[in-house]
Amino acid sequence: MAVTGEALARVPFFKELDDRSLQEIAPHVDERRFSRGQVIVLEGDGCRVVYFVARGVVRTRRLSLEGREQVLGYLGPGQVFGFVAALDRGAHLATVDALSGAEVYSVPCQRLRELMSEHHDLALAALKYLASEVRRLSDMVEGLALHTVRTRLARFLLAQADGALPPQRWTQEEIASQIGTVREMVGRTLRALAADGLIRRERGRVAIMNRDGLEGEASGA
Repeated sequence: MAVTGEALARVPFFKELDDRSLQEIAPHVDERRFSRGQVIVLEGDGCRVVYFVARGVVRTRRLSLEGREQVLGYLGPGQVFGFVAALDRGAHLATVDALSGAEVYSVPCQRLRELMSEHHDLALAALKYLASEVRRLSDMVEGLALHTVRTRLARFLLAQADGALPPQRWTQEEIASQIGTVREMVGRTLRALAADGLIRRERGRVAIMNRDGLEGEASGA
């Protein structure tokens, strides 16, 4: 389904483009819809299209040779995946699946490169977005390399409580994939936090009992 310039303007990524650019880019953009759990991109595949999330949430993740999964992020409206593969003409860096029903706008990789050379405001939007992704992933690497599982789990629990993560019932396996550890360590650390009175576990859910204490744990101090 074709996308109008007016629809593009409602996606945060395109908000700084002028009307002329939006109208000229729109004919090259298609709308696609994916159901919950549907894989959109597979890690290692070549780039055919770049995706801009219009509605819903998608998850990006990588899988090691040993079968361990690391979630790289959750992308909502205005965020993009497939940019790196489009720009360097290499393979996709991660698998992306729809965490909820998702509506995305897609542009063929070759056409996107041509559009960026024709519309400098589109190229600038891409540079800004990629810079923000570098900053986000740098923060993730810092967390994985410099902080303990206890600190990372405390940050996860606070982010979940504050609505910064998708609302769902998280399994210990999913939490492990999110914070870069294994399920056994998640279970052990949850028990330790509960023993210290920071959280309470009930029927598979976690309630924060001492937010100040948990924030202290999250600070890594």
